[in-house]
Amino acid sequence: MKHWRHWEEMQEAMPGFDGTYLEEMSTFSYEVLELPPYYDKKPCLTSVFLQLMDGKMYDVSLRFIGVSSLKLDMHGDWLVGDIKISREPIEEIQFYVNDYEHGTMSFYCEEVEFLGVQESVEENLKRALTDFRILAGMVEPDCEEIVEALEVLKEFGERPVVAELLLQHVTHENQDIRDAVYEYLWYVDDPRTVDIACEGLQSEDALQRIKCLEILGKWGDGEVVPQLLAVLEKDGDALVRCYAAEAIGATANEATVSILQRLLLEEQDDVAKMGIVYGLERLGHRDLDLFFENLANDYYIVRIRIVLYLTEIALEDPRVLAAIVRVLKEYRDEEKTVAAREAFDRALEELGK
Repeated sequence: MKHWRHWEEMQEAMPGFDGTYLEEMSTFSYEVLELPPYYDKKPCLTSVFLQLMDGKMYDVSLRFIGVSSLKLDMHGDWLVGDIKISREPIEEIQFYVNDYEHGTMSFYCEEVEFLGVQESVEENLKRALTDFRILAGMVEPDCEEIVEALEVLKEFGERPVVAELLLQHVTHENQDIRDAVYEYLWYVDDPRTVDIACEGLQSEDALQRIKCLEILGKWGDGEVVPQLLAVLEKDGDALVRCYAAEAIGATANEATVSILQRLLLEEQDDVAKMGIVYGLERLGHRDLDLFFENLANDYYIVRIRIVLYLTEIALEDPRVLAAIVRVLKEYRDEEKTVAAREAFDRALEELGK
């Protein structure tokens, strides 16, 4: 558009923007600048707008060039939002810009220059915190909206405010809130996270125990190993025992290897067995052949877990990458279960094959 500078760059950064409507103006400055190409002195208004795109807030920086008849009404709670830029020029030289919702700002300008766009990090954090608090106060919050808010908050797992918020809701009366919080505690680097995960191992809900084991596998240390071993030996759910073995591999040391080897011989369920084999792998005791053999296991969950393990091993150790890829391709071609075949496909894609 002829009255927009860097219009093509703006279209690339903000697909679908038609150059007419903008949302809230967060900052602005008024100054006289000498701008190319003629370096005439022009009164300019440089502004940053908060714009929602793809579920996130962005700072869009614009400069209005050749500003005249500027009107500002800053009484009370000042707010400039719902900005409209006229599509057609007035007398072929000026464009009208106004806050059509609140009437707090209006002016004419000769051109608009796009200066750039970047994610508004703090605004997204503030927005996600507010959204989650609102959802947590509802009787029946929408599960998808809970996840959307937590997907943003997980990027701020090191922020104390996020840790406090999630830790406060692990005992929330709504199960959807509780389940989501336990899942996203995995991203929170706070000592209390480990304590809560240890307590959660006593839950009657197998899924919650698994989430707690994942947390301990990431944030735990040698002090949690006795509790993990107790889960591996006594829990009645094979998948829970599988995750316990994985967490032991991430937190234990060589002294635990003999215990895992004994439990591997005693274990009757193949899902849990493969978890123990992977735990031993993480402690430096590799048995790829056992993984390869069980890619033909009758139970598809076993096959899926092994695909995940082999992918991690291949990514961490380039020496075995080619061998693992070859075996994955061989068994992928024979796989009949949809979920397991999808696991093979994702693994090969992740490994670049």
